[in-house]
Amino acid sequence: MEKDKKAYLDALKKNKGKLDERVLGESLGFSKIYTDEIIAALLADEKIEYSTEQPCNYKVKE
Repeated sequence: MEKDKKAYLDALKKNKGKLDERVLGESLGFSKIYTDEIIAALLADEKIEYSTEQPCNYKVKE
C-alpha cells in the first residue's frame, strides 16, 4: 500500500483540486473502496487534509 499511497499523493499534488478524489483514484486504477482506504491512511499519516474549497475534498498538507 505504501507505493499506492505515494502514487495517490503525487497525483493529488498534480491534480490541484480539479478532479474528485475517487475519480482521481480510479484514474490510477484503484477501486472506490481502495481509494477510500488510501485516503484514510494518508489522513492518519497527516499527509493530507479535508478541504471544501474545490471539487476534490482533500488537499496535500503544506
